[in-house]
Amino acid sequence: MGLRSWLRERARRSSERHQVAEAREVKAKEAPRPREIAPGFAEDEWQELPAYIPVDPEEHRVACVIAAAIAAGDRPESEMKIRRVSMANPEYRRVACIATAIGAGALEESSFKVRRIYKKKDMEKDHAA
Repeated sequence: MGLRSWLRERARRSSERHQVAEAREVKAKEAPRPREIAPGFAEDEWQELPAYIPVDPEEHRVACVIAAAIAAGDRPESEMKIRRVSMANPEYRRVACIATAIGAGALEESSFKVRRIYKKKDMEKDHAA
């Protein structure tokens, strides 16, 4: 391979890279796509279910006393500060159990971890009747 053919090949590759970069820029400028939580599901139509929900303030004291007693164990001189009291969201747990049961139907020896659960937003509230 001579010097001229090497230069010609190098120039061809350079022009191809520029064309690809320009095509990406044009594609990016065309229309910003809405963020999606999954292919075909726009993020603005869905809301994430929290795995834990706050406990009613009236039940804080009982939960704090029980948690402190369990955590202290055999060290009564210890001191604890409880910042937040939450409980497992029953709707989240139910959906996670159903989803993993369906997923495990085909693969019985598999294991699953539910990371997020989304719920379709109620669009009826936003519209005038």
